[in-house]
Amino acid sequence: MFTFLSALALQTVLGTPAAADPLTFFRPSVVISAEDRRQLDHGEVIARPAPAGDREVAVFAAVPVRVDGDRLVAWMRRIEVLKKSAYVEAIGRFSDPPSVQDLEGLTLEDDELQKIQDCRRGRCGLKLAETEMIQLQRAAAGAGADWKAAVQQAFRRLVLQRVETYLAKGHAALPPYEDREDRVWPATRFSLLIGHSPFLTERVPRFAEHLSRFPDTQSPDVESFVYWSKERLGSRPFVSVTHVSILRGGADTRLPDALIAAKDVFATHYVDASLGLTAILRGAPGGPNYLCYLNRSEVDLLGGTFGGLLRYFVQRRLKAEAPAVLQALRQRLESGMPDVMQPK
Repeated sequence: MFTFLSALALQTVLGTPAAADPLTFFRPSVVISAEDRRQLDHGEVIARPAPAGDREVAVFAAVPVRVDGDRLVAWMRRIEVLKKSAYVEAIGRFSDPPSVQDLEGLTLEDDELQKIQDCRRGRCGLKLAETEMIQLQRAAAGAGADWKAAVQQAFRRLVLQRVETYLAKGHAALPPYEDREDRVWPATRFSLLIGHSPFLTERVPRFAEHLSRFPDTQSPDVESFVYWSKERLGSRPFVSVTHVSILRGGADTRLPDALIAAKDVFATHYVDASLGLTAILRGAPGGPNYLCYLNRSEVDLLGGTFGGLLRYFVQRRLKAEAPAVLQALRQRLESGMPDVMQPK
């Protein structure tokens, strides 16, 4: 799921005793300072980037809220309503089993259709496998003057194929991205993100295993679904497919009341792998809970000579925009339950 609040973790100095602070769930990836705690106590958002791998961006954000895990889960189940914004042009949740009708609202831009005509392994304007490039080009060649409509439909079938493969055989069965000289295997890149999130394996090991080895290690305690979206970053849109997994903390107060993972399954631009975590952490009795967002994303633009400079600008933008994004999410959650009668 890459909305460029996609990308995060935080490293500061702990200001409150570990046993008293619910935000210690994210340690050691996230440590809360005394200044962070002061801001949270005043109802403010904390948000900042964190050190990450060579091609990663990482940011953590948190804000106090007057909602519980039930509210967050209800909104997440209505992802097509929750994510509505000026940045999201189209979105849809896949049915069970998924079908091409689930993708009726998905379209590529005209310039992307043109780029597909010239795609070849090692040089393509979209993140595709070589076999997928050929598949789309054959659809164009066989359609004559209607080639654009044919490629749009072929692309929807391609996305469906990736979703069906993922649901049946997992991340490792997905084809690589071959738009650049080096092949990129999404499953390999995602495993690095899990490795950089040790709190998951330490505190919710079965959930971490579910994320790493789905569908081989599905858990009855985890609810999940898959959705697609077309979002705009600056002037360039990108299409992504995201697997959402929901875990409830139950009676164990050491765990979040709700923990939701968004795992990137496919993206046409920018992202090689992404893991976003949204949580409601339980505060002291009578006080607020905490809405937290932690995301790690591996971004293809961050490699090469100018990767460090690009990272600086990306993280600077994330830090500037994160408070407004999290505040908007808090307002939506605190507005009440989503309208269950709205169409999916």
